[in-house]
Amino acid sequence: MRECRTTDDRLFNFVDGVDPDLESHVAGCDHCQEFLAELWIGELPMDLTQPVLRQIRFDEFLREIGQLTMDVATAMGKAFVAYGPGADDQSATPEAASLPPNGEDEE
Repeated sequence: MRECRTTDDRLFNFVDGVDPDLESHVAGCDHCQEFLAELWIGELPMDLTQPVLRQIRFDEFLREIGQLTMDVATAMGKAFVAYGPGADDQSATPEAASLPPNGEDEE
């Protein structure tokens, strides 16, 4: 029995599809995941390590590209506010950057 108190028999039932209630528990329990990994080693006709690692790296790459894109867009917006139309206005600084005026606020 593991620290989470899930028995081997219950995990075998989960693997066989008899006990689907464990799905959320197994998704977050390192001990049960370790047991299932040991159980499933050698049962697959091919090694999935490389494709899984490749997918994880690709997901990390996409996340980093998304963050970089947001950072560039933010910097471009601040530059537009600071140096674009109306840049002579003293209140327009990169630190105080917001959306450009739309004409509705003019008095």
